[in-house]
Amino acid sequence: MTLIVTGCATSPDADVVQLSRTPTFALGQVGFIGHISQSEQHYRRLLKSSDALAVFMQLVDAEQATPEARLYAACGLHALAPAQFDNATRRLRDSGLQVSVLRTDILQREPVARKLDHIAQHGCDNAYWQSASQ
Repeated sequence: MTLIVTGCATSPDADVVQLSRTPTFALGQVGFIGHISQSEQHYRRLLKSSDALAVFMQLVDAEQATPEARLYAACGLHALAPAQFDNATRRLRDSGLQVSVLRTDILQREPVARKLDHIAQHGCDNAYWQSASQ
């Protein structure tokens, strides 16, 4: 799949491109004013797209994507194909990468492998991620 940004700001291709560049992983209300991050909005739109599974399968292993973007892809894989999650995220888990995770208004660096463990156990439920301190 070739990713080409079109003139439409909310096209699936534009969402993939924007999500692939995200510097933070954040679910639910974040920041001082409590809003849904742009990255999560891109993720949510992609999750509803007809080729979401293929997009997330490609993105989870895309080395040119940020680790945070690849973590959003892992969320999508867990939601759409939970039986494939462990196998599909193996390379990312073994990468040793760290991600910037934003919870409410606290930004922390955390190991990707730990975040993947949380996704495997809890999915990407906003309520869990807001209360998780691990």
